[in-house]
Amino acid sequence: MNSKIKSYVGFAINKGDVVLGLDNIKKSKKAPKLVIIASDASEKTKKESKFCCQKFKAVLIECGKSVEELVEKPGVKVFSMTDNNLIKAILQNLDEDFKCVEVVN
Repeated sequence: MNSKIKSYVGFAINKGDVVLGLDNIKKSKKAPKLVIIASDASEKTKKESKFCCQKFKAVLIECGKSVEELVEKPGVKVFSMTDNNLIKAILQNLDEDFKCVEVVN
């Protein structure tokens, strides 16, 4: 797993900039700007995440590794972020473990 991306996600978590879980993303008052989903998430979760990204014009990234490991929380398959600077840093450091699925402008 890309240690830089893991660090950036850790910064966002410490800052309170991460929303864990699809239901929480939908209920959040902050519109997501980046959504990262596990490649082993259910098709329904993937479809709803994609719809959510289209609605809020957010970037969707599929993680080939464990999202649980990335956010250090068991059972998490999807999370969102809103900090533009951390999102930009993550997008600049994508590797083979992360695949950009949806970019809406």
